[in-house]
Amino acid sequence: MAICAHLIIRRENGHHDMAYVNHKFGRTYYTRKGRNRSIPIVYLHGGPGGVHKPDMPQFQLATERQVYAYTQVGSGKSSPTLKKYWNVKTFVQELDILIDAWGLDRFHLMGGSWGTTLALEYYLRRRGKSVESLIFQSPLFSSKDWKRDGRRLIKGLPKKTQKIINTCHEIGATDSTVYEEAMFDYYLKYVMRNKTKLKKSMGTKNPTGSKIYAHMWGPSEFEPTGTLKNYDRVSDLSRIKVPTLIICGEHDEATPETGIRYANKIKGCAFSEIKNASHSIWVERPARIRRVINDFLNQTEHL
Repeated sequence: MAICAHLIIRRENGHHDMAYVNHKFGRTYYTRKGRNRSIPIVYLHGGPGGVHKPDMPQFQLATERQVYAYTQVGSGKSSPTLKKYWNVKTFVQELDILIDAWGLDRFHLMGGSWGTTLALEYYLRRRGKSVESLIFQSPLFSSKDWKRDGRRLIKGLPKKTQKIINTCHEIGATDSTVYEEAMFDYYLKYVMRNKTKLKKSMGTKNPTGSKIYAHMWGPSEFEPTGTLKNYDRVSDLSRIKVPTLIICGEHDEATPETGIRYANKIKGCAFSEIKNASHSIWVERPARIRRVINDFLNQTEHL
């Protein structure tokens, strides 16, 4: 299938591209770093509606291979899109367009959080085309599992906070200040265990991305009410036929228990729990997760 895409590249420092790909959905902003010594990595950020950044720690993997990361169309420095494109099919097609534009005939596909959903969907819908391995960090393969884990984790918060969260859900007051404060407490324990960085992250403006998040997911991490609320691909995990790694943080909202259960459904899947980390493993334990991934990739490439 020929895909019409137009590449605009601005090269910096010899091995670092900051560029855009124009296509039928709009314009996608991406960054490529590293030298082409080995099979490249394509990284998919969280969300839906999240962004990538040229200085994000995932690019620490670009020592032996190229790492591609991009901001999914509709968010951040990528162009806004029509609401009818806020769906899984669009994001799978966008990834197809980018891989074609980048000229990649094989690559490792790595995602974090919602990025694992997109990675899995791409693999299943494209029958594994060109994918050498899959790396799922803090996976979302079932909204029901995610909500159930979230309900259990909420019970680890103070009683008062639990009551605020539950009441706001019941009466539809998830846009209230008290709900936002309670949400912050949850995030601080299970999403990013650094108060300063969490405040900065939550204060970053991404108006179009926030709308996509609310439309596809919901008002908060633990309450799927959007178009993904019934999402479930657990029964399809057995269809994965490439080397696979699942990683969860010890205190991750994508709980290690659920991660292990998913790993057991994929033939030969490796699992790693990163101690003293929550959902934002790359922010909290970059050296540890980098080592785990590099070990997996080296093993995969020498099979």
